[in-house]
Amino acid sequence: MTSLLPRPRLVLAGEGAVTWRSPLRVRVAPVLAEALDVFAEDLAAAVGWAVDVVDDSAPADLEIMLNERLGAEAYCLRVEDVTRVEAAGAAGASYALTTLRQLGPDELWGRAGQLERWRVPRVSVEDEPRFAWRGAHLDVARHFFDVATILRFVELLAAHRLNRLHLHLNDDQGWRVEIPGWPRLTQRGAQRRSSPVGHESEGRDDGLAHGGYFSAEDLAHLREYARRRHVMIVPEIDLPGHAQAAIAAYPELGCTSEPVEVWTRWGISEHVLNVEPVAFAFATDALSHVARLFPESPVHIGGDECPTSEWQASLAARRVMHEHGFSDVRQLQGLFTTRLAQVLHSLGHEVLAWDEVLDADVPAGTVIVAWRHADKGLEAARRGLDVIMAPMQWLYLDWLNSDRPDEPVAIAPPPAVTTWQRVYQFVVVPPELEAELVARVRGAQAQLWTEYIATREHLDYMAFPRLSAFSEVVWGTAGELDEFEGRLRTHLGRLDAMGVAYRRLDE
Repeated sequence: MTSLLPRPRLVLAGEGAVTWRSPLRVRVAPVLAEALDVFAEDLAAAVGWAVDVVDDSAPADLEIMLNERLGAEAYCLRVEDVTRVEAAGAAGASYALTTLRQLGPDELWGRAGQLERWRVPRVSVEDEPRFAWRGAHLDVARHFFDVATILRFVELLAAHRLNRLHLHLNDDQGWRVEIPGWPRLTQRGAQRRSSPVGHESEGRDDGLAHGGYFSAEDLAHLREYARRRHVMIVPEIDLPGHAQAAIAAYPELGCTSEPVEVWTRWGISEHVLNVEPVAFAFATDALSHVARLFPESPVHIGGDECPTSEWQASLAARRVMHEHGFSDVRQLQGLFTTRLAQVLHSLGHEVLAWDEVLDADVPAGTVIVAWRHADKGLEAARRGLDVIMAPMQWLYLDWLNSDRPDEPVAIAPPPAVTTWQRVYQFVVVPPELEAELVARVRGAQAQLWTEYIATREHLDYMAFPRLSAFSEVVWGTAGELDEFEGRLRTHLGRLDAMGVAYRRLDE
């Protein structure tokens, strides 16, 4: 029981254990059957065990029962002669079965292993997350990751009871999703001719083409796989900044008459969408199509790091400012925010945006992802907006794992360091936030920007075990660091079984 991660809210140890063998006999409420299906698939893949669904007249090892009095993601688990799971929905049932797997040997998390019997300690667990939004962000624009890698990442999130995957689908360095009517986005905008080697500041390039993109079918497959594991994919189309790849594909979208290429540098390009009708039409088409691919998800519209130098030099931009009575060029970004939010609202989607949108008028109902500082989350909540906390000083996992000189190159040198210990000490709700506004904080998410993450192995190294620590923070049960470290060291055996190339703990 001491190895459960994230730690459940209440764990009461019993005496002894029950022993299970294949086939595992399970009685399940029909509305919870999909959770059992996924568990059975994982069990078969890990150790070759079968799961037999039995009716009320047959003996059972495990019962999975509906209890509508519980919260949407809550569960109760009692390991007895007949082990009982109670949940109000499939998410809670799935989390209970994940906890059950953690009560077993590491082989249950591997692939193609063997297990003769499974001794499950007698225990009673009552559990429910504090925060509804328990997310991880993955940038697939700077470096593209294929469908198989994203599926695996979803599986790792689900193993930690994280329930949101925010996919950053476009940037200056690549456009990663097909948009009908705009074919050059993927024909030209999805590939750059080169990437930096080492740190951007060194000015060295690899001279190797890099690219890739997702079709609608790819994203539908990702969405369904994630849904079955209770991970909602949240797509992001980041405009009007971070648009150089789109402008390289369609120069008429830009503010300059000079041709541009998909950017081969990191950092922030000065090239932004213009404020002509064609640019608004493009942004509307792209965002609407992506939103329709994720009908149940909120959609992130970006809005961060939008330079204004091209707008300041643009006669067309000045004309639009005059038409709208704007006095500050930054209000043009607010114009994009408002129009794109209206489009998404008309399609029935909630709108997320980075906290820079607070620098202009923000449409009512926009959810702010506070990344520059936790203070931006405070500001958003005090302005009547819901917040997802993602401050870079705590939750940017593209920062170094430590200040050791042998760490792989990262976005910045020390003191830009985020150890797993620091992640674990993050407080989701700022203590100075007024009590009546606490409900505005939906949760938190950790960010993985990929300028310096080019392979699956390096993604593992930067994500884990920091995401393991984060999962307990955002579940709402973080406690003493030393106690957590003991459970984390045991948990690493599961990551080993899953083939995760995580960063080893320092001794």
